[in-house]
Amino acid sequence: MQEEAERCFESGERIADRVYLREGTSLSTDFLPVKIGNSMPGLVVSFMNASRIQQMENQIRRQMSDKGLAARYTFQDIVHKSDIMDRTIENAGRYAGVSSNVLLVGETGTGKELFAQSIHNASKRAGNAFVAVNCAALPESLLESELFGYVEGAFTGSKKGGKMGLFEMAHKGTLFLDEIAEIPLTFQSKLLRVLQEREVRRVGGNSVISVDVRIIAATNKNLQRQVSEGKFRQDLLYRLNVLRLYIPPLRKRSEDIPLLFHYYLQYYSNQFGYEMPILSAGAEEIIKQYAFTGNIRELRNIAERLSVVHSGFMITEEEMAAALGQDDIEITEYSERTMTTGPSYMMYAEGKREQEKQYIQRLLSEHGYNRSETARAMGIDRSTLWRKMKKYGLQ
Repeated sequence: MQEEAERCFESGERIADRVYLREGTSLSTDFLPVKIGNSMPGLVVSFMNASRIQQMENQIRRQMSDKGLAARYTFQDIVHKSDIMDRTIENAGRYAGVSSNVLLVGETGTGKELFAQSIHNASKRAGNAFVAVNCAALPESLLESELFGYVEGAFTGSKKGGKMGLFEMAHKGTLFLDEIAEIPLTFQSKLLRVLQEREVRRVGGNSVISVDVRIIAATNKNLQRQVSEGKFRQDLLYRLNVLRLYIPPLRKRSEDIPLLFHYYLQYYSNQFGYEMPILSAGAEEIIKQYAFTGNIRELRNIAERLSVVHSGFMITEEEMAAALGQDDIEITEYSERTMTTGPSYMMYAEGKREQEKQYIQRLLSEHGYNRSETARAMGIDRSTLWRKMKKYGLQ
């Protein structure tokens, strides 16, 4: 400390942020020369407990992080009834209890971010930021500045005062790196260093910033094969693949498909203010056998379309098959046919109503006119069944 004070006095320049250990306490120390005219009679030396600075830093980081940097979903939001999903959620819950990095592996549309958010919300980091970034969406030239941040003047067009990177935003929280396989090989060594050292250096800066971040990465590719092909670093894979969670595609959890379809039909019907369509037994069997190569993302798309096109009607086996197998031109023709207000539509609608009435009558008879069991078989609630019975005079 004496040496720093003498150097400050000789140079007449401030010396800041020097850390000294005194009786087990880390002190951040500033040396500020006192100038009066051309003379410098002394120094002002200030001390602050380093732990207090760390608390202030964490508070500032949280305040600077956008309010949108939060995880919305929990394990309770994962719609399912299959055993394979029970086991997957059980494993994910176990992973939430520790801070090790997690690699989520699954096809496109299986819900990898849903699991990432759920793991974060079930962990001790739940009160802090959840920052998600799609690695494939960022060009190589922006990856470093987005993830690590930059100082003022680091490059042309940089913001005044610089910018905090995503690692800093996720301090004490979780950083979700989606499509991790798309990170260029040239950048992977820089990412590896940050994961090893737990500190970042902003682009154009000299000082390092400590970060406490849990990494959850996701991919739809075989990273071990990428390593064999020289496209992914083996040592980076070791860092990311501490805990591995495989998320099954819909075709491996077919019993969940009708449940998910009903859920999204109800969701979009409520969102649009429409009456929810009903799936016939044949339509339900069709979707259980359908491949859904786009998984839940594709299922949601189809459910959204049918909630509009078939609002208030029953979806037959033929209509479901048509909806699943058409190209864009046929979909347009299909929509125009069902949404028209001409005489042909009136005949179509009347036929649909009679079809739905007969369907409800049959299910009521099969379930001994027990409304609760009938509603459950139809995938609707009792109040919706009651409205339809009243509509068709089946009371």
